[in-house]
Amino acid sequence: MIFKRDRIIIDVKLTTLHYKIVNAVKQNAIATTSKDLIAFNYQNATDLDVFIDGLRKKISVHAEFELNFDSSLIQVQQLTLPDVKLNVNELILYIEANIYKLFQLPAKSVFFDFVYSAEQTKQIKVIIIERHYIDNWINLFKKYELLLTFLGCRFENTKVNFLPWRQEKQTKCQRQLVGVVTGFIGIIGCSLCYLWIQARNDLQIYDKKLLHQQEVAQNLTEKLSNDLPNPSLSQKQIQQLLLLLSKQLPSLIWLESFYYEPQKLTIEGKSFSYVEITNFNQYLLTLENITKSQIKTISSNKSNLFFEMEIKLNEQ
Repeated sequence: MIFKRDRIIIDVKLTTLHYKIVNAVKQNAIATTSKDLIAFNYQNATDLDVFIDGLRKKISVHAEFELNFDSSLIQVQQLTLPDVKLNVNELILYIEANIYKLFQLPAKSVFFDFVYSAEQTKQIKVIIIERHYIDNWINLFKKYELLLTFLGCRFENTKVNFLPWRQEKQTKCQRQLVGVVTGFIGIIGCSLCYLWIQARNDLQIYDKKLLHQQEVAQNLTEKLSNDLPNPSLSQKQIQQLLLLLSKQLPSLIWLESFYYEPQKLTIEGKSFSYVEITNFNQYLLTLENITKSQIKTISSNKSNLFFEMEIKLNEQ
């Protein structure tokens, strides 16, 4: 259900107000019929305060007000537009810069609006009213917390609104832009959180695989120790290498195959760090029972690096 408000339409002249109350339920019917306006004479701001205070007691708290100023309270001048095309913000700045030239009044001392001239496409008609007069009305409605939706006049069948609606529209657009940017940042933040959680889960899976490999290597070592009471030299080398790899294998390297020949060992595995692979190879070169260690191949597949290393063993 759409909530409809009562409307109070006030025509403002120099010393007289004429107003009518348009009921929300009957406003469509009233808009098509002629009604006499109620007159109120005033001399100063105190009289206006008394008028608004008395009027608000007769109407709904949700009513909205429209103020139409008489032509005697406004000033109108034509302004020629430059040859270059201006957007709305540039046009407003252009008008402000010409206010004093047109009306001999500072731009800060007036409220203005404009309409395009019907006769000349390169001209606009600038309409102003003194700022203190508008400020008095605005402050009066703020004092009694009343909704003021229109404060202007009708000029050549066009409604001229002196309320700062352009600034409010610009502020609204800025708030919408801030909302869009905030939403975009929120989406990026959620995406980064999801990727971080996914990476953490992958790391946990790799840690479990590493522990499993270490357990398998340890079991194989124990099995070799039990099954080979008098091992040969090659068997001893295999046993030593398995013990070495089970203890010294970095956490970011996983072995997938192990090939042994006399005095020679070939291992294949994977990692997602090239630095870990090279550091592991350099570490093997420092061991006494290894005479040579080199990386034969490294290939990549998405986020993993697959490598093959050849290790020559000490003959002793």
